Amino acid sequence: MHKYYVSVTEIYIKTGKLEIIIRTFPDDIENVLKENYQIKADLSQKQTRELLKEYLRSHFLITTDNQVVDCRFAGFTQEDEFFVILLEAGLAGKPGRISIKNTILQDLFEEQKNIVHFFYKDDKASYILTKQNPIAEFKLVNGKN
Repeated sequence: MHKYYVSVTEIYIKTGKLEIIIRTFPDDIENVLKENYQIKADLSQKQTRELLKEYLRSHFLITTDNQVVDCRFAGFTQEDEFFVILLEAGLAGKPGRISIKNTILQDLFEEQKNIVHFFYKDDKASYILTKQNPIAEFKLVNGKN
C-alpha cells in the first residue's frame, strides 16, 4: 500500500482526435474493481477488462462544446510502478472548449486527487481534480488555450 492517492491523466488534443493516457497505481484499480463489482481483479481476464471499461465510462467523461465524446478503450499496460490506461476519441471539427470530469478512484479514496494535463500545440494546462471539484475545462480560442 501507498499513502498517496493520485492519478495522472494526459490529454493530447490533435487534429481530428484526442489521445488520453491515465496513470494510476495498479493496486488502486484492483481495489476499486473489487469494491464496485465484488470480484478478484485479474486484468488478464476479459471479464475484468470489461468491468474496467464499465468503471471508466461511469467515472471519466469528456465533452467538447457541451457534447459528450465517445472515448474508446485502446488498452492498458504496466509501466514501472504504474498501471497505464489508453483511451482514444474522435473529434468532429475544431472544438472551442473541452471539459473533463474525472472521478476515478474518488469513490474508494476520499483524498484521491486526479491530475489532468491538457496538451494542445505548444500549450499545456494542468489541473488538480478532487471529489469536491472533479471538472477541468480547457478553452481553445483561435488555436490557443
